[in-house]
Amino acid sequence: MAETVYIKAPSGHEEKKRKFRERSFSFLMLSIGIATVAFAVWPLLTWQFVTLPKLTAKVAEFPVPAGKVISQGSVAGTNIQVVQEQDGFSYFVTDFKPEGKRPQEFLVSVPKLEIEKARVKVDAVKFDKNLALFPGSAIPGDLGNSFITGHSILPQFADPKDYKAIFTELPKLEIGDEVLVDLSDKTIRFVVQYSKVVEPDDLSVLGPITQNGRNLTLMTCVPPGTNTKRLVVVSSLL
Repeated sequence: MAETVYIKAPSGHEEKKRKFRERSFSFLMLSIGIATVAFAVWPLLTWQFVTLPKLTAKVAEFPVPAGKVISQGSVAGTNIQVVQEQDGFSYFVTDFKPEGKRPQEFLVSVPKLEIEKARVKVDAVKFDKNLALFPGSAIPGDLGNSFITGHSILPQFADPKDYKAIFTELPKLEIGDEVLVDLSDKTIRFVVQYSKVVEPDDLSVLGPITQNGRNLTLMTCVPPGTNTKRLVVVSSLL
């Protein structure tokens, strides 16, 4: 005799509960996907349509007389190259070794960005554990351009105490903001003059700003979280 198996069909109420759970799960996954994309893309859109136009406008208000600007071909040191790592990140390197006695490091503070006494290693090209003053770059307060580089990441993870994220909010600096340097038991004050966006291989940013200027330049990757361009913020001795 054949065995008969009876399966109880789900009730209408149970069927509705099942479909509700399936729709809820699908909606949750969709929401997570949209939120993830927005989390990464929104800062880039903000940079492109809000921050970048403001920076461009500031360059139009260039406060240094054009007649006093040195040729862009003038750079610090010799044999400067652009090195690119496997992840696409690039930075300047050189075998130039400055002569004379120079400090090993100094401290930089940017009040507006809540950066307090960040350590700057002199004549360095690596800046994972500190900021770096490019080899041969002027010591802050001396004649020339003090060129300092630091990292940036997505704005959501900005941290003025983390050297891998310290310059994330550099685009917020405006004309008149202060950059302070603690060196040899004294504080040297610089005031921001302008910001501009350049290509990663633009060596002109290393050079002096004016014939007799005492400037300090801060540079990081932009848009924050990418390394396609570079932002340079130029300040002068107050």
